[in-house]
Amino acid sequence: MKRKNNAVALPEQILGPVAHVMTSVSRGGLELYVRELILKLHAKKVQQVIVCDQHAFMQAEFKALGIPVEFLTAGSRYSPARMWRLHAIQRAHGIKIWHSHQRDDMILVSLAFFFAKRFRHIFSLYMGFARKKDLLHRLVYRRVEKLVTTSELMNSLARERLPVTARQIACIRYGRDDTAFAASAAKIKAVRKMLGARPGQNIVISLCRLDPMKGVREFAEAARLLDYRMRGKFLFVQIGERTITGFDGEGRPVYLPESEGVYRELVAAERGAQSTAYFKLLPFQKDFVPFLLASDFFVLGSYDEMYSLSMIDAMMAGCFVIGTNNGGTTEQLQNERGYLVESKSGAAIADALIRATRNAAERKAMQKAAQAWILKEHTWKAVLPQWLALYAGR
Repeated sequence: MKRKNNAVALPEQILGPVAHVMTSVSRGGLELYVRELILKLHAKKVQQVIVCDQHAFMQAEFKALGIPVEFLTAGSRYSPARMWRLHAIQRAHGIKIWHSHQRDDMILVSLAFFFAKRFRHIFSLYMGFARKKDLLHRLVYRRVEKLVTTSELMNSLARERLPVTARQIACIRYGRDDTAFAASAAKIKAVRKMLGARPGQNIVISLCRLDPMKGVREFAEAARLLDYRMRGKFLFVQIGERTITGFDGEGRPVYLPESEGVYRELVAAERGAQSTAYFKLLPFQKDFVPFLLASDFFVLGSYDEMYSLSMIDAMMAGCFVIGTNNGGTTEQLQNERGYLVESKSGAAIADALIRATRNAAERKAMQKAAQAWILKEHTWKAVLPQWLALYAGR
């Protein structure tokens, strides 16, 4: 019987530069994760080229590290000018592998090189998706060598909803740096003081884009309900930013209307909570780990979350986790790793928090199980060799 070669691919075995196409101008979990993946690959001496919008928050950092950055103007995924730009980048850098990180970017790359004879294209699918088996998607997915998801659920949904074969699909989990989830007791104490948490008060945190589909309204509603039922016992902290769709002529961000609307509601909720200070709204925090380490509970209230990166971070930080029973969150919290609650219900979140505080032994057992699973599945030590092997064609 032929034995499978499990050796880790070396950078020199990856034929030519990898071009990451990531044209989003937002700064959410997806964009932050792509940034971290690129940095980890750079540390392994993998040749890379970044293709992004000129307003991308990460491009200056990549340039400082000597990673080539090429700008691609905003526009249609069918734009001939944008496709010609990709061909120019191909010629300038000798790209051998194209790695797209969003659906529109995947379509643009597939169409740009549709007739190329020697062409490798990897598409990382992080977000939810509907059934797409029309002619366009049958054509573009023919030019995708591997569709990479982060969960077994997404694998099964991709096979069901997209025109791909089982051989085209791979599951590579999110990678996280477990050594980063450590902070001094003094730093954690400083975060609690900054938040205004009183001794013995439970901090409940949520990290996500400020979007109605993320359940941020329900998170704020749970804060209000618990302040009424158990005044002073919980402090809710929502960290996140509005979704940016582009920039105006003066370089100012333009926000998604739904995101702007819910942001205003959260600002009003924070003002309404001033008397007892039970709800706080904070912008994106580059160093978010101390906030997780200072928190007792983490809540993800998404209506349909495919596979949450912030849930992974919360588990790694040791928070007790509560998520809505849908999508990849169900996979993440199965086997007694946290509580699952119904979607679109602030009352369900509030009830779960009360239950958790009253069942200390169960809570601690679930926290321990969650951390053990995360350290097995989601460290870069486990994940990065899988990317190197995929790039090397193994």
